Amino acid sequence: MKGPVLGIDLGTTNSVVAVAGDAGIDVLTTPEGHRLIPSVVSFHPSGEVLVGRAARDRRLLDAQNTVYSVKRLIGRPFESREVQRAKERFAFEFAPSASGGVLVASRGETYTLSEISAFVLREVRRVAELATGGPCTRAVITVPANFNELQRSATKAAGRVAGLEVLRILNEPTAAALAYGYGSGSRERVAIFDLGGGTFDVTILELAGEVFEVVATAGDTYLGGDDIDQLIAEQMAEAFLAHHRYDPRGDRQAYERLRAAAEWAKCQLSAEEEVQLRIEELAYGEGGVSLDLTFGLSRQGLEAMAMPLLARAFDVCEEAMNVAGVRPTQIDQVILVGGSTRMPLVHRMVEDYFGKQPLATIDPDLVVAQGAALQGQALATSRAKSRLGRVTLRRVSQVGMRPAAAVEEVQVKGDPRAAGYAPPPPPPPPAA
Repeated sequence: MKGPVLGIDLGTTNSVVAVAGDAGIDVLTTPEGHRLIPSVVSFHPSGEVLVGRAARDRRLLDAQNTVYSVKRLIGRPFESREVQRAKERFAFEFAPSASGGVLVASRGETYTLSEISAFVLREVRRVAELATGGPCTRAVITVPANFNELQRSATKAAGRVAGLEVLRILNEPTAAALAYGYGSGSRERVAIFDLGGGTFDVTILELAGEVFEVVATAGDTYLGGDDIDQLIAEQMAEAFLAHHRYDPRGDRQAYERLRAAAEWAKCQLSAEEEVQLRIEELAYGEGGVSLDLTFGLSRQGLEAMAMPLLARAFDVCEEAMNVAGVRPTQIDQVILVGGSTRMPLVHRMVEDYFGKQPLATIDPDLVVAQGAALQGQALATSRAKSRLGRVTLRRVSQVGMRPAAAVEEVQVKGDPRAAGYAPPPPPPPPAA
C-alpha cells in the first residue's frame, strides 16, 4: 500500500510538510516537535551533510560551508545580477558550471542548486516518514508562480534525487487559496501577499465557478525577512564599530552572529515593544581582550528602519495590479503567506493599500504546505471519489509581465468545506 502524498512547501528560509486525509490536514513535525524545517545545508569537516536546524546552527560556527537561501537562484545564469548579488552577501562560495549555471563550492566539492534542494527534500521526507510511521515516496511540491519552466524542472529533479515521485509542481498562491477552501463555486478576485524570508511575491487569482486562474504575478527576489535582518545587523555593526573601533563586518563569522541576533530581535518585536540583547566575545581587541556588544531596539525603531524596504512590496503590487487591470480596492480578499507577514507593520501596510483587513487565520508559515497536501490527497484518491475534492491542473498560456509567469487554471470538483474540512483556528498570539 502506498503511503500518503506529501504536500511540501520548499521555502527559501524554511520548508514545511503536511498530509491530508478524511479527518483533515496534519502538518508534520520533527521528533523535537518543530513544524518548520530550515532550508539550510551544512557540510561538516567529518564529511557528514547536516540539514535543517543542525545545519542552521552551523551558520554561526562554519558560515563558509553552510548553504542557505539559494531557492531564488535556481535556474539563473552565474553572471546574472541575482547571483552576483548573492556572492556579495553570503559567506559560502559560488562557482560557474560548465553550462554557465550556478554551483555551490564547499570543502573541495561542488554542488548544483538542485542537489542542495535535494538534501533539504531528503530531510523533509525523513521527517515525514518518522511522523507517519511508514514510507513516503510521493509528493506535491510548491514553487513561486513566477518560476519558469527551467526552475520548475530543476525543483522536480531535486524531488527525484530525494527519492520522491513528484506528482505535481503547484503554484504557491494556488496552494494558499486551496488551503482556505476556495474552489467551491464562488466568484472572487483574491490577492496572495507572500512575504517570506528571502523573497516577496504577489499573485492575483480570479476564481470563476470552480476554476482558479493566475491573472498576474510579480515579485522581488531580494525582499524578505532576511533583508530586514540585514538592516538590523548593519545597525548593530555600526554601534559596535563606534564603541570598539572595530568593524565586525570584516569577520564573516562575527557577522553571521550579528545576523542571527538580528533575526531574533526582529521576531521578538512582533510581540514586544522593545528588546535588549548582548553578544559576548563578538571579537577580540589588543592583547586578546574580548569585545562584547550590548544593543537595544524598539518596535518603533525597527519599523522606521524597515518601512522604506517594505514600501518596495507595494511597488511590486502596483506592477501586478497594472497587469491584471484592476485597482487594490477591487480585490475581494487578501491572503497573507510567509512568516514575515507577522510583523504588525506589514499588517497595517497591507490593510492601508488594499483597504481591507487581510486574511491570516491559517498560520502564514504553514498555509502553502496545507494547500499542497490537499492537492496531493485529491490526486491520490481521485479515482476513489475523494471527500476533499478532485483537483486537476493544466497549463494554458504565457502572460506578459515582469517577470513572466504561466497562467494556471485549477478545477475543483467538490467542496472541501462540505467534506468536513475547515481551516484550523488562528494560532494563539505569541507570549509577550
